Amino acid sequence: MAKEMRFPRLNSVVISGHLTREVELRYTPKGTPVAKLGLAFNRVYQGQDGNWVEEASFMDVSVWGKQAELCSERLHKGSPVIFEGYLKTSMYTDRDNQQRKFVEIVANRIHFLEKTGTSYDDGPSDEPASNYDANITDQNVTDDDVPF
Repeated sequence: MAKEMRFPRLNSVVISGHLTREVELRYTPKGTPVAKLGLAFNRVYQGQDGNWVEEASFMDVSVWGKQAELCSERLHKGSPVIFEGYLKTSMYTDRDNQQRKFVEIVANRIHFLEKTGTSYDDGPSDEPASNYDANITDQNVTDDDVPF
């Protein structure tokens, strides 16, 4: 019997952009903070005519735990930010009873890129915003807990 060859699975995202709306902070029934954010990011490439083209794209981002509360305190519409995390695909049933899929980024590390005037903000940092466990969504929270 031939040994099955396994390949490592990689699902990692690092993305920078600007928030498209105010941070929406909610809490699960168990009290876990979760923030929903909208992110706009650009891709610049050279078109066939030789001119540079800037293409805007948009993605939803979820942030859990203490970092969700920090996002609510420190970010606002238009804030520049870098998110590190992974892609998550979810399903839901719409009003017409149709199954829909959506993809979002679940952030486990955030780099705040603007000064807020508070003493703990020294601008961009490579340090995580907190010691938040990046796997909280896999350990403690189910889709039934999510308040969105």
